[in-house]
Amino acid sequence: MKVSVEKLPTSEAVLDVEISWDEMEKASDKAYRKLVQKVDIQGFRRGKAPRSLLERRLGKEYIYQEGLDDLISETYRNTLKEHELTPITQPKLDAPTFEMGQSYHFSLTVPIVTPVELSDYHSLHFEREEASVTSEEVDKELESLQNRLATWTEVSRPAAYNDRVTVDLKLTSGEQTISDLKDNPFELTNERNGLFTGMDEEVVGMQAGETKSFSTTIPADYSNEKLAGKEAEYTITLHKVEQKDLPELDDAFAEKVSDGQYATLEDLSKGVSDNILENKKRRIRDDLREQAVKAIIEQSKFTIHPLLVDEEAEEMLHQFGHALEQQHLSMDQYLMMMRKTREEYLQEIRPEAEERVKRQLVLEEVARQENIGVQAEELEAIFNAYAQMGQALPQTEEQVRALAVSYRREKTLSRLVELTTDPDPDAEGELAASEEVPVENAQAAALAGEDISGDAHNESGETEQSTTAAALPGDSQDQTVE
Repeated sequence: MKVSVEKLPTSEAVLDVEISWDEMEKASDKAYRKLVQKVDIQGFRRGKAPRSLLERRLGKEYIYQEGLDDLISETYRNTLKEHELTPITQPKLDAPTFEMGQSYHFSLTVPIVTPVELSDYHSLHFEREEASVTSEEVDKELESLQNRLATWTEVSRPAAYNDRVTVDLKLTSGEQTISDLKDNPFELTNERNGLFTGMDEEVVGMQAGETKSFSTTIPADYSNEKLAGKEAEYTITLHKVEQKDLPELDDAFAEKVSDGQYATLEDLSKGVSDNILENKKRRIRDDLREQAVKAIIEQSKFTIHPLLVDEEAEEMLHQFGHALEQQHLSMDQYLMMMRKTREEYLQEIRPEAEERVKRQLVLEEVARQENIGVQAEELEAIFNAYAQMGQALPQTEEQVRALAVSYRREKTLSRLVELTTDPDPDAEGELAASEEVPVENAQAAALAGEDISGDAHNESGETEQSTTAAALPGDSQDQTVE
C-alpha cells in the first residue's frame, strides 16, 4: 500500500492511497471472517460456513467492498496518527468503484488544525508590578464591612446625603413616561450616575409627606440614545426618611462581621489587608498571562480553517444561550429584541471567535513544546475539590477530557508567566510545568471559577477544539488525553 499526504495552504490535507490487489485480497479475508460470524447459513454453525457459501449468500463483491471499507477507515486512522494530523470534521472521500483483480486508488480530503508557528516566546519579558496595600485601602474595606452591618432608623428631620428615603417617583420626558415608581427606597448620594443623575440634590432637604417637582437633564452618555441629553421632569413624594447607624469598629464588630474568624479588630484588619494583597497579586498574575498570550499571538503565524472559527462561534452562541436561560430568556427572544438573525449574530461574533481560536492554538503549541501534561492524581484532586464544594462533576470520559484540557491550559499560562517575568519575590514560585504539580494547585484551579463542564468545549471562558480524530461513518476509535 502506498500512502502520500499533501498539506494544502488552505489548512486541508489530501491523503492519496494506492492499494495493491494482494492488499484487497487480505482485506476481503478479514471481512469474510467478520461477516461469517453474523450470518446464519443452513447446515453450519455460525462462523463455520465456508467462504464460497457466504459469497453465494451475500455476493462476492459485497465481501470485497466490506473489506475495502474497513481498509479505508484503518488507513485513515493510521495516517492521521503517523502524520500527527488533527481533523476538524469528517473527510471528503473520493472512492471509485473497484474492479476485481485490479489495484485500487482512493483519496481523502480533510480540513485539519494547522499548528501555529510560534514566535520566540522565550525572549519576551514583562515587568512584574509590585503588590502593596495602603492603610487607606484597608480603611475603605472596613467601611464597606461597616455598611454591611448598618441598621436604619426612621427620623423626622429633613433628608440628607447618606440617608435612605422611600418615595413615589414619576419621571417623564415630553409626553413619554420613563419611570413610575411607588414606595421605592433610595440611598441619597452625591455620586449618582445614569438616568437619575441630579435627583439626589433636589431630594436633600425634603421632609416626609412633602411633594416636589423639578427638572433635570438626562446625561448625554446615557445608554438609551433616544433619551440621552433630553430634559426630564420629576414629581417626587417623600414618605419616609431613615438614618444609617453604623456599628462601632471594635473587637465585637470584628468577631461578628467575620463569623468568629477574627477575635479582634487588629486581626480583622490584618486579614483584610492580606485579602486585598492576594487579590492584587492575582490581578497582576492574570495581567501578565494576558500580556504574554497577546504578545505571542501578535508575533506568531496562523493558518486557520474557517470551520474552526465557525465551530467556535457556534460554541460561543451555545454558551450565551445558557447564560440567557439563567435570566429566563431564550436565544430566539434575545435575537428578536436585538432585531438580528442567528446568522447575523454569528457573523458579528466571528472576530472574537477567531481570537479565541488563536489563543487555543497558541496554548496548545506552547504546552506541546514545554512538555506540559496532566497527571491522573491532579484530575482526581480537582474532582474531589468540586465534590467538597457540593458541585460534584460526573466522571465521564467527556468530562475528564474537558477537565484535563482546562487544567493543562492553566499550567501552560503559569509556565508562560514563569518564562517571561522575574520571579515573584513574595511567592514560593509560579506553577512549574517541568515539576510535579502538588494537589493544592489542582484544587486551586478548580476553585478558580473556570467553566469545565463536559458540554463546553473549553476554558474560562474559552472553547476547546477536540483533538480526537474525526472518524469515517460507522468507524469507532479510542480517545486519549495528553
